[in-house]
Amino acid sequence: MSPEVLNKKLSLMTTYLNDLMPYKDISFENFMEKHYEIERLLELLVMTASDIVFHLISAKGEPAPTSYKAAFLRAGEMGIISEDLSRSLALSAGLRNILVHEYEEIDYSLVHKSIPVALRDFTIFIRELS
Repeated sequence: MSPEVLNKKLSLMTTYLNDLMPYKDISFENFMEKHYEIERLLELLVMTASDIVFHLISAKGEPAPTSYKAAFLRAGEMGIISEDLSRSLALSAGLRNILVHEYEEIDYSLVHKSIPVALRDFTIFIRELS
């Protein structure tokens, strides 16, 4: 991934974080009124971050991971991102899969609680890769 493409993707992530920021302290009741918008922002953050790590892993000659979760974990093992961050982002990938594929009933309280975690983790992700 060229530095220009990486910077463009990190810039997009910054936009998504800025769009998510007003929901940091949202009440659960208000969250339920906006949950589709918030879910989409969380999904975009996970997808963009995973796209970056897939490319960086591949650029090092490694085989492509089989999932978003595996990609984040492998990025931590390889030192692309910190291992603590990789484990936390792996959890966000699991949440993304539930939201997108509806593997199980969505626990909206969990999605609601994930907002500040996503803001923290993806801010760190951007900082680590900048």
